Amino acid sequence: MRKYILTLLILSVNYIHAQTSTASSGEGAMKISLKQAVDYAMANNGELKKSKIDVLITKETVKQTIAIGLPQVTLSAGLNYFVTVPGQWIANAFGQPGQGPDYIFLQFQQKVASSGTLAVNQLIFDGSYIIGLKATKEFLNMSKLLEAKSNYDVQVNVSKAYLLVASTKMSLDLLRANIKVLSKSLSDITALNKEGFTEDLDVKRVKLALSNLTVQEQKLVHAISTLTNVLKVQMGLPVSTVVELTDDIETIDKNMATTGYENSKFNASLRPEYSILNQSIKLGELDKRRYKMGYVPQLFGFYQHQEATQRPEFNFFKSNLTPNNNWVPSDLVGLQFQWKIFDGLSGASKIREVQYKIDKAKVDLETFANASELEFINAKATFELQLKQAAVQKENMDLAKEIYEKSNLKFNEGVGSSLEIVQAETELKTAQNNYLNSVYDLVIAKIEYYKSIGKPLN
Repeated sequence: MRKYILTLLILSVNYIHAQTSTASSGEGAMKISLKQAVDYAMANNGELKKSKIDVLITKETVKQTIAIGLPQVTLSAGLNYFVTVPGQWIANAFGQPGQGPDYIFLQFQQKVASSGTLAVNQLIFDGSYIIGLKATKEFLNMSKLLEAKSNYDVQVNVSKAYLLVASTKMSLDLLRANIKVLSKSLSDITALNKEGFTEDLDVKRVKLALSNLTVQEQKLVHAISTLTNVLKVQMGLPVSTVVELTDDIETIDKNMATTGYENSKFNASLRPEYSILNQSIKLGELDKRRYKMGYVPQLFGFYQHQEATQRPEFNFFKSNLTPNNNWVPSDLVGLQFQWKIFDGLSGASKIREVQYKIDKAKVDLETFANASELEFINAKATFELQLKQAAVQKENMDLAKEIYEKSNLKFNEGVGSSLEIVQAETELKTAQNNYLNSVYDLVIAKIEYYKSIGKPLN
C-alpha cells in the first residue's frame, strides 16, 4: 500500500508543468486563432500605429523640403503716423548774406505714410537643397523600413505570447486531470482506511499531495489570466475583452511549414535590421554631400511690387484728393548671389564628423552581419534538435499509450494489478507532458529560425 501511495505522489509531481500562462475562455468569449491574433495586432497594436504615423510625419517633412524650392510669395502692408514729423537743419541758401537766419528747419516727411508690398522669391540654385531633397526621400525609406521592422517584431511577440498561453492551458488541463485521478485515489484509500487496511498517515500523504496540486492549479489559473492580458496588450485589444484561444500547439506547429530548410542559405541582407543599418549609411553619405555642397554658390531670384503714399493727414476714406495723395507704384526684379568664402572651418569639421558616423555605421553593419550569421547557425541547429526531440517524444507518447492500453486490458482480464495500471498511467501522462513541452520548444525554435533568416511568420 505504501508503494501504491508513493506511485500516486510521483504521478502528482509529473503533472506540474513548467509553463506559466493560458487564455481565459467562457460563454460569449472572442475566439481567436494565432493568425487572427497576429492580424488583429497588425491593425491595432499601439507601436505599429505610431510607426505608421511616423511614416506620415516623414512624408510631410519631404513636402516641406520640396516647398523650399518653390516660389515664396509674401504680402506686407504698413501704416505710419508721425506724431512729430522729423526734419533737419540746413544752411539758408535762399536769403541774402547777412539777412535772415543762417539755418532753416525743413520737414520733407508727411505725417502719414503707408505702403503695401507684394514680393516673390525663387530659389534658382542651391546644391545643399538638391542633396537635401534626396536625403528626405531616403529618410522616408528609412521610416518605412522601421515600420516593417515593427511589424515583424509584433508578429514575433504576439506569436510567442499566444504560444505561452496555449502551452500553459494544456499544462492546466493535465494538472486538472491529475487532480481528478488523485481525488478518486484519495476516496479509495479513505475507504480502505475505514476498513483498517491502511494507516491514517497514508491518507494524510495523499491529502497533502492533492492540496499541493490544488495550490498549483490556482497559481496556473492566475498566471493564465495575467498572461492572457499580456497577449491582449500585444494585440492592442482592450484588457476587459474575454478571449478564447482556438489553436493548440500541435495545430500551430503544423501550420508553420519548414519545407526545404535543410538547403537554406544565410543572407544577412534579408534581415530588416540589415536594411535599416545600410539605410543609415546612405543617409550619412547624403549628409556629407550636403555639407560639401554648402561651399557651392547659391543663386536666388526675386520680384517685388510696391505701392506707397505719404499724406499730410489720415484721409484714406476721402475722395477727390489732390495728386500728392496718390499711391506711387514701383516694381523691382533682381538676382541675389551668395557664396560662403570662409566659415571658420566649421563645415570641414561637420564633414569629418559625419564621416566618423558613417564609419561607425559600417562597423555596426559588419558586426550585425557576423552576429546574425551566428544567430542563424544556432537557430538552425536548435530547430533541427527540437525537430528530432519532438519526433522522439511523439514515439515515446505512442509507446506509453500502447503500454497503458495493454495494462488496462490485462487488469480487466484479471491477470494484472492496479499498481501496474497506475504506473502505466503515470508514464503515459508524463510522456504526454514531455511531448507537449517538446512541441512548444519546437514552435519557438521555428519562430527563432524564421527570424534568423528574415522570413515572415504568416
